[in-house]
Amino acid sequence: MALLVIMPCLCGTIVGSTVLVLHTLFEVSCRLLCGALGQDTNMSLFGSDIEKKCKAAAADGEPQWDGAGKTPGLQIWRIEQFKVKPWPKSKYGKFHVGDSYIVLNTYKAPDGPKLMWDIHFWIGSESTQDEYGTAAYKTVELDDKLGGEPVQHREVEHAESELFLSYFKGQRLQYLSGGVATGFHHVEEEKRQSQLFQVKGKAGHLRLKQVKLSRESMNSGDVFILDTEQGIFQWNGSESNPHERAKAAEICRLIASDRNGVSVQVLQEGAADEANSPFWSHLPGERKMLGVKMKDIKIKDASAGGDDEAVEEFTPVLVKLNASGGSKVASGTKLPISKLKSSGVYVYDTGFRLFLWVGKSAAQQDKVSAFPFAQKYLKAHKRPGVLPITRVNEGKETQEFLSLFGPADSAGCGCSIM
Repeated sequence: MALLVIMPCLCGTIVGSTVLVLHTLFEVSCRLLCGALGQDTNMSLFGSDIEKKCKAAAADGEPQWDGAGKTPGLQIWRIEQFKVKPWPKSKYGKFHVGDSYIVLNTYKAPDGPKLMWDIHFWIGSESTQDEYGTAAYKTVELDDKLGGEPVQHREVEHAESELFLSYFKGQRLQYLSGGVATGFHHVEEEKRQSQLFQVKGKAGHLRLKQVKLSRESMNSGDVFILDTEQGIFQWNGSESNPHERAKAAEICRLIASDRNGVSVQVLQEGAADEANSPFWSHLPGERKMLGVKMKDIKIKDASAGGDDEAVEEFTPVLVKLNASGGSKVASGTKLPISKLKSSGVYVYDTGFRLFLWVGKSAAQQDKVSAFPFAQKYLKAHKRPGVLPITRVNEGKETQEFLSLFGPADSAGCGCSIM
């Protein structure tokens, strides 16, 4: 019986790297003794206040848990060299495939002010056994710190639960390469490549097109959107029309929302503050060779952009996810809502935004593959990679989504819209 009494005391008095070993030895010892000696042993310590205090003491040695779960909201940590490190809020929704993370969601009970918790440990496909083992252990540790009341969940890259995905408000998760590699060398997040897009046309006939990142791609008759690591810029040509400006503003808002609310700066060609904007640092005004200026790079006049009336409107397309990747179901506006079947997962490309619709009876593999499928669609069909992607589940559709479709055809609706 001495072992059962002494081990909690040791575990409760030693913190640091030895806590993991002692804590594990205590639990293993209890289980081994239980199996060897039978149910007559004094196992009241297992699950008792003494054991809980032992675990709490181990948890108290983790400084990251000092403010965890005190107020409603989301908190994320990454495992680095067996340690828990806070993940920057600007990177919430972005996970390195070589790492493991702990995600804590704190919320108030529906019937009162009491706080409740869900703890998830997320495992990247290239995460090491040490990392996800530490994440699993630290998840239990955090659970103990919060009195054993949280619900724990295990999340795997590309197979996240609906609850986990709901924390990121319709944004697609971004999987980043690398991680805390063997030897614990830090791998930085890949820098976002700057991209330039042209918005051209008139009401009902507007087009978004990616163009070469150069002033030579720009003209005074259209609107251009520059998507950069630092933020988003909307440049309005002096002869651009109101329809182009309004559509560009809408696209910028959607992109900013998809990127956790980065800043948007609007520039008017010829305005006093235009020339000094950081916008131009991404678009050099000179072409050099071996450090010698060869020519100026200038924005073209409005005529170079062509006739706005001649722009062909993008025809929306509905694609269904299948084993081979995807197959076109139909194209056009106001498609019958019955085109969406409960057993499937679909992408609806409006031309300026992608909607992912997930049926209630869709296969689990299709459900978890929805976002990767949408990303593959963008690449395969040479669509602008900056297009926002919004996921909607059957029965939870927004009015905005429903307004894109017409009534069910005579064959009846294959889904249940609530």
